[in-house]
Amino acid sequence: MKKIILILVIAMSSTAFSQAEPLEGPLVHTVLFWLDEPDNASNRADFEKAIKELMATNPQAIKSHLGRPASTEQRDVVDNSYTYLYMMTFANAKDEAAYQVDPTHLKFVESANHLWKKVVVYDSSAID
Repeated sequence: MKKIILILVIAMSSTAFSQAEPLEGPLVHTVLFWLDEPDNASNRADFEKAIKELMATNPQAIKSHLGRPASTEQRDVVDNSYTYLYMMTFANAKDEAAYQVDPTHLKFVESANHLWKKVVVYDSSAID
């Protein structure tokens, strides 16, 4: 019985420390937005409505995530000055390029660009 318990403990602890599953898709597109008036609730609601519509209707993205700065420990290496972070994955660079000219993306930019003062994009490909 002790051997069975020991085996179960070892098996459970090894899965608890296994590596996190990598993001799906070889291209990750990360966009940080700084709203012009980040404390304006109406502007935040307008931005969120526009980007959630993009997330719901864009055909190229495999997965997407919308978030705000997390309440994590303040450290010199942490930049939480942005208002929103939008991240999506694409199957390949061709799909990301198609996204840039897709009507859903263009509609989002047209309807919401007056709300932000700065946008920074980070695109990355997985290391094989």
